[in-house]
Amino acid sequence: MRGTVRRTTTAVTATVFGRVFSKVSGAVPAVILAVVLVVALTACGHDPSAKGGRLTVTAYTGTWGEQFRTSIVAPFERDTGARVDLVHGADAEWLTRLRAAGGRNPPYDVIAFTPGASGPAAATGLLQPLDIGRLEHYNQLDDILLGKAAHDGEQYGVPLTTGSTGLTYRRDKVARPDDWDDIFDAEYCGRVALPPLTYQPGLDFFTALVEQGGGRLSDPAAVDRAFERLKGLRGCVSSFPEDAGAVVAAVRTGTAWIVPFWDGRAFAMEAAGVPVGFSYPASGPVGALTSYFIAEGTARTDLAYMFLNHLSAAETQRRFAESTWYAAANDDIEYSREFEERIAHGPEIFARFKWVDYAVAAPKLEEWQRRWDRILR
Repeated sequence: MRGTVRRTTTAVTATVFGRVFSKVSGAVPAVILAVVLVVALTACGHDPSAKGGRLTVTAYTGTWGEQFRTSIVAPFERDTGARVDLVHGADAEWLTRLRAAGGRNPPYDVIAFTPGASGPAAATGLLQPLDIGRLEHYNQLDDILLGKAAHDGEQYGVPLTTGSTGLTYRRDKVARPDDWDDIFDAEYCGRVALPPLTYQPGLDFFTALVEQGGGRLSDPAAVDRAFERLKGLRGCVSSFPEDAGAVVAAVRTGTAWIVPFWDGRAFAMEAAGVPVGFSYPASGPVGALTSYFIAEGTARTDLAYMFLNHLSAAETQRRFAESTWYAAANDDIEYSREFEERIAHGPEIFARFKWVDYAVAAPKLEEWQRRWDRILR
């Protein structure tokens, strides 16, 4: 269905342009040919008037945001003459500010969101549903990841990269864990870092526990069994990190020898000299997708589409993926050998991912966190 939309748009444009060009070539001044080219490009979703201009885009704080500027923003500015104002932060603050704007004069034009934030934003009219005919690389993007950036059957986001939440461990202290249950082994007791449910890797880990026995977050009995399982970590948790910096500090100092965390962050630590390894659990890692969305009410929609087309191109996503150690959404990428050897990616891998059901988790999160606290703190 989505492929048909894109191919039809391209075919119609090519046919119209071909016919006009054949009639005028060699007989009409170049200025008319230029007008024809403009018309054809506009039909393909390119607005030449969008060249230049200024766009406000969000990016996550830290190394992720630094690489986003280097790998994605700087080439876009060079190629288009546009200026991108980056706003660093995280989902919660961006969603709060979009809600305050109410779809009018939003503070950002293009926003990064994970599914936990994009769903509520789309449901309340804070994001634009995308015209997929204007997305040049749509057919190259992974179907599963596109589905996670959609809402109620409409495409709202362009997926960029997905991390895999698995087990990061100190390879100089312990053997490689094979699956989620290994975190309960006695050899780790006193050296476990466990993020709370209010921090994404913690909720990912809890989702994995619930689903290991075939359960779902929507099944209260399965949730109860997961909480009962958590009692096996009582007295064994040395750190409760609430952000990436705290996780890195706990692992680097040896306070923790094992922690549920993202593959990209783990390999970045390793590249920085920390003796860590990463294990993709045998029963399936948990997907952690980042996609980009256009804010409802922006006056810069044309420039926003240009940015999304740049962001979703195979070469752009390859640069960013290899600099952050996160798998890209574009399935047409040829990665470096080093990336291929370390990072699990591609349609078959994504199909094995567990995913947090945010529609269920969001309204229950406060209650679940209280239960978690009573067991572990």
